[in-house]
Amino acid sequence: MEHYDKREFNREMEQVEQCLSEYLCDPGYGGAVAEILADLKKSKGKRLRPGLLLMASRYGADFRKTREKLCRLGALVELVHMASLVHDDIVDDAPIRRGLPTTQAKYGKDMAVYAGDLILSRIVQSLFRDGFEPVGKDFGDTVEAMCLGELGQMECRFREDATAEQYMRNIYGKTAALCRLACLAGARMSGCSEEIQAQLEQLGIHFGYMFQIRDDLLDFVSDSAAEGKLTWMDFREGILTLPVLYAMEKEEIRPQIVELIRSAKAGNFSSEDAGKLTRLTVVSGGMRRAVQDMEKHMTMALSTIENLPDHGVSNVFRELLKTKCSIPEMPAPV
Repeated sequence: MEHYDKREFNREMEQVEQCLSEYLCDPGYGGAVAEILADLKKSKGKRLRPGLLLMASRYGADFRKTREKLCRLGALVELVHMASLVHDDIVDDAPIRRGLPTTQAKYGKDMAVYAGDLILSRIVQSLFRDGFEPVGKDFGDTVEAMCLGELGQMECRFREDATAEQYMRNIYGKTAALCRLACLAGARMSGCSEEIQAQLEQLGIHFGYMFQIRDDLLDFVSDSAAEGKLTWMDFREGILTLPVLYAMEKEEIRPQIVELIRSAKAGNFSSEDAGKLTRLTVVSGGMRRAVQDMEKHMTMALSTIENLPDHGVSNVFRELLKTKCSIPEMPAPV
């Protein structure tokens, strides 16, 4: 069994940061371009996706001799995420991201659009230049899925006939596809067998579903101090998440939620409305069903880990599932 060395892994993550800094260097334009790229370097995320890639790579026989390329590949996966956030902030008109002004807030929407596109261009350059052809199509498939997920979510905004099936399709693109890419790319580039690649691909998908459903559940219970987001922000913006969609399947509950959707669309969603919506999702069982879906993907992810070869990093995957996808405390029925 391969021994998992946390210090070694931390050094690899530091190398990912160095690669990100290189990818975000000023091409010599100076001015606002240099400032935007410098700001993006300062915007430190959790680096969850590069971590997934590096952990998945340890199941491959070639991971040590391809370590430098894997770190660079991890940075490319993070750049996909970064570009998507720049574009998301434009759509959401978001002023703050990770405690710092967003690109669109500081430099304007037009500059932010091209900044996101500039990041994507550097990903394409590296895929062709640095020997990442085996995963080039995977990157293309992922960006397509992300765009389709966002388009689907936009199409469903304030839609009274939106369904849980549409929601699951959309969050595959929004979150699960990129987690899939991280695990699959790490497996491919480290020499994993096709069987192990397929297992790690499924692990990434289930992890992504879990992560997004948890994030949507936090919309009910979090506040800006604890989680960086206000309660019911998704609903206020017309995004109907899984607990709401499940609640709407109850005939006696549906008309009341439809009324709240119309209030949100008109910009009249009050704190009293938020309390009512929370109660409706709880008493209808919508909240409970969403938690059960999250637990289902947790079980499937853990089952995938159990079927992988006995490996030191498997325990790390288990801990990641427990910490990043822990079930938030839900409101009590009233």
